[in-house]
Amino acid sequence: MSKIFEALQKVELEKTGPQPESSGLPGEVDIVGDLSEKLVALSRPGSVAAEQFRFLRSKIVRPAKGKPPKTILITSSLQGEGKTFAACNLAVTIAQGLDEHVLLVDADLRDPRVHSYFGQERTECGLATHLQRNEPLSGLLRKTSINKLTILPAGQETENPSELLSSQKMHSFISEVRDRYPDRVTIFDSPPISLAPESMVIANEVDAIFFVILWSKTPRDTAKSNLEHFKRDKVKGVIFNHDPRITTARSYSYGYGYGDIKKAQ
Repeated sequence: MSKIFEALQKVELEKTGPQPESSGLPGEVDIVGDLSEKLVALSRPGSVAAEQFRFLRSKIVRPAKGKPPKTILITSSLQGEGKTFAACNLAVTIAQGLDEHVLLVDADLRDPRVHSYFGQERTECGLATHLQRNEPLSGLLRKTSINKLTILPAGQETENPSELLSSQKMHSFISEVRDRYPDRVTIFDSPPISLAPESMVIANEVDAIFFVILWSKTPRDTAKSNLEHFKRDKVKGVIFNHDPRITTARSYSYGYGYGDIKKAQ
């Protein structure tokens, strides 16, 4: 049994407090502890935004053709487009399904935010610690109050995030979580493509890429040029943040491929 598998099994068996309980409505749970209201899959399960994430989950775990991806990268062109929001809500939504377990990895070593969505403090222990100091994952993984969802925080600040995420150890980590666990989906929240070369390294390793675009704000040419860096068969969809065609305070729509890139003027 591998060390990664042992670490994941251990953290998921730990009792870290009460799990969310059903409020009686399908797919609705009570918010536990300090979970962020930005987790619309939990805070507003009946909203259009939450429904969009459930729709995206169905496309991922039950694709029309081919095998479902086991490693997924969520990224964007620029800061502030909503990639972490999308990664965290997608992770929660997949974990709410019947079969899949989720490991959510904060691979944005420059500006980590995943921990804040789950009511956790920034910690010096996480992905960077594992890659740089070879510390075992058993002490780095964090169980959330959401059943079947574990996070690996970014960890300590580092002066060489690109080198760490380009290392053979990172390659081995991605390969391990993809190949060994058929019921687990691993989601990577990575830095914006325009700001960090390490996102391209992760993109080359994962099975699927979802690209977040802030509607009416992300320049069309910027989004298009960044998308052209990826292998086309890996880009499974574009997520539009604040799509005006969906009437919610924070709305998401989902589309396939390069042809769906738009900018509303």
